[in-house]
Amino acid sequence: MTPPPLHGLSASAFALLHFIVIVIASASGTTTTTTTTTSLPTDEHGDYNGSDLIDWIRSHPEGIIHLSLRIGRERPGDLSSPLGLFVKNDAESIPISKGDVIARIPWDMMIQPGGKYHPYKFFSCRAIYNLANELDMGEHSDKAPYVRYLLSQKRGNMPGEWSRAGSNFLASEILGNGDLPPYEDSWRAKFDVEWSGGCSGTDATADPIAHDNERRAYWLASSRDEDTLMVPVYDMANHSNDPVLLNTVSYKPARAGDAFLFVSSRDIASGEQIYNSYNRCNACSGMALSGDCETYSYARTPDLYVNFGFVEDYPQYWEFDPQHKDDDSGDDSSDDDDDDDETGFEFCLIRDEVSGELAARYIGGSNDMPDAADVAWMTRQLNRLRALSDEKERLEGRHVRGADGDGNGDVDGDPDKMPRSEWESSWRYHDALSRAIEAAIRSVSKDHNILSDGEL
Repeated sequence: MTPPPLHGLSASAFALLHFIVIVIASASGTTTTTTTTTSLPTDEHGDYNGSDLIDWIRSHPEGIIHLSLRIGRERPGDLSSPLGLFVKNDAESIPISKGDVIARIPWDMMIQPGGKYHPYKFFSCRAIYNLANELDMGEHSDKAPYVRYLLSQKRGNMPGEWSRAGSNFLASEILGNGDLPPYEDSWRAKFDVEWSGGCSGTDATADPIAHDNERRAYWLASSRDEDTLMVPVYDMANHSNDPVLLNTVSYKPARAGDAFLFVSSRDIASGEQIYNSYNRCNACSGMALSGDCETYSYARTPDLYVNFGFVEDYPQYWEFDPQHKDDDSGDDSSDDDDDDDETGFEFCLIRDEVSGELAARYIGGSNDMPDAADVAWMTRQLNRLRALSDEKERLEGRHVRGADGDGNGDVDGDPDKMPRSEWESSWRYHDALSRAIEAAIRSVSKDHNILSDGEL
């Protein structure tokens, strides 16, 4: 696709907030900690507004940030609300029209794999090593405004970086020890396999400080990169596949040295949030046939939970495999000539705009809908999840730090318990699973009378 024309844009001023960056140095096996005071820009609500980052990008001859773009929280002043990109809502703002460049990020302002970059390569050890190096340099990095923002990000959002107690609870209680996605090989050992093994990452016992810095870089890349690129400002756009909300398309560099373009796909009104899709080309997004699939991102809803730590809004994309656990066990005693090798089924979970009712639309149509055995399996899973929900209050006291007065819920307390943030994330995913399975059962039952409503 041909990139749209560019628009000249100017810089903005910023307010200051002191932010403490912890710089850890190691000498002869001894760890020392120092603090430096660095300016972070904020808006009138005390929320990060990224104006230092915007000014930095605009200072580059090829850097563009649209004059009407602002960074802020969805709910101003609420620290639990995510940061995002918005169109300014004031009399001086220039409207964002379809085809406008929202951001043009030059190559040397991204954190990238260098000359080894390829647009169809989706993981790079070199890119993560480069990110770890930038994080280690901190304020001394030539990308300091971006690094400063990255270092301010809370750690522990993705299930793969959770505490042992949190990951055990998700794997065993929520996912049924391999019954439900995301399956453990996609998240629980991801860092060890992909980074420590595949990228020869630093061993924790040999150099714990370097190991921790690489771990931070790995999970930042997992949650914020565009394949092998860390792209400032662009990575602050929140996710949506809602055709009413989604309003952008991105253009990755065709080769090393090219810029990254972030472009409006429709007119974006004043005050409106600017959204990106993190899995634009999946079968449920409606984009696969539109020609806007530059990123080749096909991830399902469980994949987004693994890679970003959130449950996406509707439409969602689910795949279940009733025989996944049996397949992993290596036991082929159930194989016979009549078995169907394709045991899994995929569906889009759609919410009706008027009634709010959820419905499952199966990817392969009626020929690939679950059979009676699949529905029985889903019913068992749904009943298990409901029973778990009935025990939630009792389980909270057993598994969560601070639930019985032993700490503040996130940092202090029993190391064999999980932070409250992991507990709440697990239950958000539990609820998403329950809704998806229930809708899948009802959709099949309605079409084939496999179950009556009273049996669900």
